[in-house]
Amino acid sequence: MDYAKLDPSLSAAVETGDDGPEARNLLVTVVLELAPTEAQREVLRGAGVDVGTVDRTVVNGTLSRRGVEELSHEPWVRSLTLSSSRRPL
Repeated sequence: MDYAKLDPSLSAAVETGDDGPEARNLLVTVVLELAPTEAQREVLRGAGVDVGTVDRTVVNGTLSRRGVEELSHEPWVRSLTLSSSRRPL
C-alpha cells in the first residue's frame, strides 16, 4: 500500500476494515494525473470506480481495501481520499 497517496481517514479505514479485503465498502474519491486512457479506465472499473464516458481527473467509486491498495500503486493515480456518505436532505 502506498500510504503517501491516501488521506488519513482512508488510511485508518483501510487498517480497521473488518469485512475482509474484498468487501466493497469504502466510498473513495480518486484524483488522477491526467484524464484516463482506455487501459486505465479498465483498471479503474475493475477496482470499482465509476469512470463514465467523460474524461475527468476526479472520479468516485465504492472500493474494497484490495482495490484501494491496487490503485495506490498506479503511477497515474495522484491521491485517494475517503468520501463522506451521502444522505437525503
